[in-house]
This record gives sequence, structure tokens and C-alpha cells, in this order.
Amino acid sequence: MKVKHDFQTEGVDDGKGTATYVDVEGGYYISPWKYDVENISLTVTYKGEDYKVKTKDLELDGLKDVKVSVFELNGKVETSTESAPDEAKKVAKFKVDLETWTVIAMPKTEDLEMAVKFQYKDAKPADANNVDAFPLDTAAQEQAEAPAGSVQLIQDFKDCKGVTDETKEIRTMLKPDENGVYFASRWDYKMATKEGDAGVGPNIDCKVVYNGSNKKMKGEDIKPDANNCGTMVFFDKDGKLDVAEKAPEGATVLAECTMSLDGAIWFIPKSDKITTELEFNYDASETYDVKKNVDQVQNVKPGAREETPAEDKKDEAPAAPRFTDVAPASPFAKAIDWAVAEGITTGKTATTFGPSDTCTVSHILTFLWRANGKPGAAEGVKDRDAAAKWAVEQKLIPSASPDEYDLDAPCNRGAAVTFMWTIAGKPEASSEKKFTDVPEENAELMNATAWAVKNGVTTGTGDGTTFSSANKCTRGQIVTFLYRAANAAAEASK
Repeated sequence: MKVKHDFQTEGVDDGKGTATYVDVEGGYYISPWKYDVENISLTVTYKGEDYKVKTKDLELDGLKDVKVSVFELNGKVETSTESAPDEAKKVAKFKVDLETWTVIAMPKTEDLEMAVKFQYKDAKPADANNVDAFPLDTAAQEQAEAPAGSVQLIQDFKDCKGVTDETKEIRTMLKPDENGVYFASRWDYKMATKEGDAGVGPNIDCKVVYNGSNKKMKGEDIKPDANNCGTMVFFDKDGKLDVAEKAPEGATVLAECTMSLDGAIWFIPKSDKITTELEFNYDASETYDVKKNVDQVQNVKPGAREETPAEDKKDEAPAAPRFTDVAPASPFAKAIDWAVAEGITTGKTATTFGPSDTCTVSHILTFLWRANGKPGAAEGVKDRDAAAKWAVEQKLIPSASPDEYDLDAPCNRGAAVTFMWTIAGKPEASSEKKFTDVPEENAELMNATAWAVKNGVTTGTGDGTTFSSANKCTRGQIVTFLYRAANAAAEASK
């Protein structure tokens, strides 16, 4: 594995700028230099021949990123901004972020030479050592392609009615819940419909790739049951992949997929040897530019959505999102706006919040600390450290030492409401609602959940009879809990 930075001023396309060349072996996430980028050239040397793509030769207007595939088909090597055909031999893949001008370089076969050339405006050769290239990490890998055993959610707008701009494709990794279930909720546009063997159904597909072949379950072909859902299984029979309502005798079930006629998918993988793609098509009368980054993945089963108060659903015409990954109609949108306005969080980046990302213990303690006025804040002390010290003083955690308490561990629902109840002064609370999975002998959790229900922080999970204290919390859920608790406190003080 090697990275070589070769700074040159000769041969630059415009004759006056400067450029750097990064030669890579293996997969790399390559950052741009500190100067403005004019163009990027991507080169793969395969079987002694160079195959090059320049971003300036691509139609990039309106795009935030571009993917370039290099593949061999019928003895000919091609480069394309479309995905490689299923029957092609994949050679390499690049993803270029056109806002930050970063590159993910991914070889798909061995014995390749790969190079990325950044051309800059008004750069100085003396600063050449400011170029960096990093080994491709898991997060970057997930952005570029789903590894085996994972699922990609694909929105391909080219088949949607009323779309006036060029085709766009967005890929988002689906993360399973503790039961290995992927639940993809439909977007807030009207689902496109299509006629199939079973009648008219939602234009959504579930494709499983296994041992080089693939099969699709199509929404228009499902036979709806009493709940307007249809279920099919993907299976391996004598080394051959197939999909049907039931797996035949002797077959190995690879995955189970349920689709609803309102355009939702509940996917349960049974094997880590498959790669799965879920494709949603929408019928829109406007461009997707504004809403294309809406968060569309919910790792909960259908029906387990009582966490959103009824009054939150009555709002009209939601405002433009503060973050690109928080839809205006998202059940977390109000809480996230409140948290930012109150200085409780600024998001993961300037443009993203990560509502579906796991919330760690450190995150919720820091949020609580800020919501309570940042006690003990001092210049030069990180919020995380000050919050951890405060949490020990408040007896939320026994110690901030990583040897005794893991602050980076995921925060679960039980810990979240217990932290909040403790900071509220551990008030006595009673509730007619009794959760079947909260044992009476756990008095602290019983009191915390009763307080949470009384103050509208939560109504439980599923049909409302369970609390699921061990379930991991997302960042969106945690700020929603805090938002509801703050509203309840404000009402009580009137």
C-alpha cells in the first residue's frame, strides 16, 4: 500500500495552473488540496492500457457527486458514469464529491495502477505537501458500494413522471435493527405505480445478488393479504438463486421481503452472502433538488411509530430543512430545530445532523449538560469532558474513566429516560400505562418510564405495550425526547 504525491506544474491543461498527482494502491479516500479545484482526472491502468476520465468532460450541472465505473465487457474496457452491467467484469470505481472535491478510489480487481490528478487555481509548488490520501475506511466504503451482507436503498429518478432535470441516483446504506431487520419507509412523494402479474402495485423493487446472479421482487407483482402486504422469499436451490412466495423443499432461504401497497419494504436477511438493493420510484410533479436527501430509513417495524405526538402531524407547509438529511416532514424536524436554537447541538456537520445515527452515551450527556446551562464550563475544556465530569457529579454515571464506563457505547432507551428522570430530580410519577417488558422489581426504570409517559416523552414501542429499554437510540430520537421533556416542563411552569 503506497501513496505518492508528485507535484507538477508542467502539462497542466490551462497552461497556467498547477496540479498534484496521487498514485494509489488499494482503496483510498483522497482529500483535495487547500486551493480551489478546477478539474479532476481519474486514471486506471489495466492490462497495460490507460483509461482516463476528466470531470470537465462530464455533464455535472446540478449534481453534488458523480460516480465513474471502469469495467470490461465483451473484451472491451469502458468507462461510464452508469453502473457496470451485471454481466461485466468490474475493474474499478471512483466517487467524486463535487462540493468538497474528494475522491473515493476503489479497485475491483488486482494488479491495477490508479491515479488521481487534482488541478488547482493559483497554487504554489512550495505547498505541495498539503495533499493527503487516506486508506479507504468503512464509512467511505459504505458511501461507494454496499459490501456483501448489506443493503442499499436506491432512488433512481429517471422513471418518475414529471421530473424535468437530469437523472439522479442516491445510495443510502440501510442499517439493521437488533433483529437484523431492515425497514425502509416510503418517501413523502406519491409512489409511482405499475401494472404487474398481481395487478397494480407500487413501483418498488427488491433485488438480491447472490453468487453473481440476481433476482427481483417487484411491488407490482405482490399478492396483497388482508393488510395490503405481500411477502416473498429469496432462496438458493441447487446453487441457483430464485424468488417465490414459498421456498421449495430442500432450498436454503437467503432473505425474506415484505412489501406494502403504500410503498414500504420490510426486509429480513438470512445470509451474509447476499447484497441487496431496494429501489423506490415516485410520481412527482416537481424537481427533486430540494428534498432528495430526505432521511428515508426507519429501523422499526410498521406500526411502531407512536413516538410522534398527534399535534406534531398537524403542521402545514413545513419550512425548508436546516440539514440536508432532515426532511421538513420528518418527525424529528421540530426537535432538531429546537435543539439547534437552544445551543444543545450544532449537528454532525454544518449541513448534516445524522438523525438515524446511533446516539452514544457521551452524546446524550453532552446534550443534557448543555440543556442545563453548561455547569462547570471552562475555557479550553471540551464540552464532552465537562459534560462527563458533570454526569459523574450528578450520579448519572459512576465514572468518566473509559476503564470503568464506556462513554462511546450506544445509549439505549432505558438509560436515556433514566438520565433525564434523574436530572429532573427523580420525581415520583405514576402512570396507568404499564409496559410488559419493564419488571416491577426494577424500581428505578419503572419510575423513569412512568415519568417519561406522564410528560409525553414516550408512549412506548410497537402497539404501546412495550418500552424496549435495551433498544439503541438514534440522535433524532434523543433530541426528540429532550424536546418533549422541555415542552412538558414549560407547560408545568405556567
